[in-house]
Amino acid sequence: MPALDILLSAFVADASATCSGECIRNWLNGLRAWHIFNRAEWHGRDPWVLSLLHSADKLGVPFKRPPRNPISGRHLLCLRNNLDLNSPYGAAVWAAALVAFWGCRRLGELLPSSSTYNASRHTSRSSNFKISFVNDTKVITFHIPWTKTSPLGDQCILTATNNIFCPVAAIENHLRVNHTSSSIHLFAYRTNDSFTSLTKSHFLSTTSKIFLANNLEPVFGHSYRIGGTIELLAAGVPPEVIMKLGGWSSLCFLLYWRRLDYLVPNAITRSWASQRLAFALKHKIPPQTQNSFKY
Repeated sequence: MPALDILLSAFVADASATCSGECIRNWLNGLRAWHIFNRAEWHGRDPWVLSLLHSADKLGVPFKRPPRNPISGRHLLCLRNNLDLNSPYGAAVWAAALVAFWGCRRLGELLPSSSTYNASRHTSRSSNFKISFVNDTKVITFHIPWTKTSPLGDQCILTATNNIFCPVAAIENHLRVNHTSSSIHLFAYRTNDSFTSLTKSHFLSTTSKIFLANNLEPVFGHSYRIGGTIELLAAGVPPEVIMKLGGWSSLCFLLYWRRLDYLVPNAITRSWASQRLAFALKHKIPPQTQNSFKY
């Protein structure tokens, strides 16, 4: 130690085309951490090493994980039709799905990985739930104790959609069906005389089986967050607002864009419609005749 630039270059070259470039970068990050710990000089920024890393990115493309499919309206409708929303388990699963979707949250922020519930990581029933009305629309806000980007947690904001996919109605139904005064996990459900925390693995197992049985595209935990983002973008919600809603620290979440064939034309036609409306109002053209013009 330290590892010389020629040794690091040989390491990167040898690993190239055997895994993704990101995997190799993670290995180098581990080596760099060991150098920092031992106060040794790090040669990983050498131009030759960086050039080989660039090549490794290209050669590692076949090993990259394919983009996650987003949850769509078809997925949500299928889920609703196959869950008993009046049963303790069905109500909990449905509520968790819509909170992850409309709140653009990671499943790991909402559901524990094991049945052992940790109040410092996941929301409990005793958390402060704020109910408000914005433009005559009901909003529920609660605190998530921990997120991937903020150890101090973040706010989960759910705005009523006033349809069958309403997250506010789903949460209220879940709390009614699984009513308790105990400070248990928010998405815990009743099992006989006790309550069990809804875990991420049980949630994904249940939903994946339903989607598979109905010939829908396979989805994963991040699919709910991606699907909610797409839905809000398509509705015209500014990216900066979605960034705050989902707890992103920057607009990096735009990397998760899927279905550009839908989002881009949707945004363009919405812009055209806005311009046509402004033109009509300026020139006092009746709204019903706006779309009769030929361009």
